[in-house]
Amino acid sequence: MIRELRNVTTGGERPVGDYRDDDFREKPSWRDLDRRKDRSRHVGQGDLPTGQSSRWVRKQILREAERLFQGNRSKKVDPEQEKARNEIHHSFGTKKFEPAVKKFIKEYGLPDDWGTLMLLLDCKGPRTGIDAIQSLKALYPQQGLEEQQGFRSKLNIISMTTKDDELRFCAEETLGEI
Repeated sequence: MIRELRNVTTGGERPVGDYRDDDFREKPSWRDLDRRKDRSRHVGQGDLPTGQSSRWVRKQILREAERLFQGNRSKKVDPEQEKARNEIHHSFGTKKFEPAVKKFIKEYGLPDDWGTLMLLLDCKGPRTGIDAIQSLKALYPQQGLEEQQGFRSKLNIISMTTKDDELRFCAEETLGEI
């Protein structure tokens, strides 16, 4: 009686627990199994082509990566200006930082890159900090999420810790705008 019920519920073909007919999957041939065993599992099937074309592809990829990391630096950079900018970055947190910043601003004006402007927020002179905040506010929309968050955090710290009222007001106003 139970067997008859099982046959009725499964369409009469076979009992419910019968898994002997698992041939619905196509089994790979021995040749395919050997090929899979011989190749590395860490290498994908879509590798770069070998030979001359791979060198060309590699050069193209490197060019694109350089262009991506350079950003919008399409204008020529003066080597002396780059040297002065590097001096600011290397002297950050030392006694040489303030003189390096003053020298750079005197010779080249306010820098136009995000990283150097962020360093200028730590200058002792409030005028330099205010000018840096204004420049960073203009660059803010083009920056990534981490840079934007870092800028907001820096403005929060400046607004809580600075003794200069004009710098505090500028930081708080900028926080409200961005």
